Amino acid sequence: MKISVAAIPFFLLITIALGTKTESSSQTGGKQKVVKIQLKLVGGPYHPSECCFTYTTYKIPRQRIMDYYETNSQCSKPGIVFITKRGHSICTNPSDKWVQDYIKDMEEN
Repeated sequence: MKISVAAIPFFLLITIALGTKTESSSQTGGKQKVVKIQLKLVGGPYHPSECCFTYTTYKIPRQRIMDYYETNSQCSKPGIVFITKRGHSICTNPSDKWVQDYIKDMEEN
């Protein structure tokens, strides 16, 4: 069976589209919405990446934050994701001063 070279990218796109998972969750009584997009590349060496498309609109109390990580550089917007004590992931704007202060505080401790 012969497959056209032009058909390979088509099947790759279908594979990527079928491996896409979109998840959104509301937290804190509807005041906060986190949107996660995960792309799963079948057979690839990379883990699914998480990107922030919206940022939280309020400052999260520092005592609720346990950890953080930076989103993948291939995301359309930069982001810092804070992990709360309850395990929630909250996207924040890395240029906000309070976000930078929290990161600095966590790095020092």
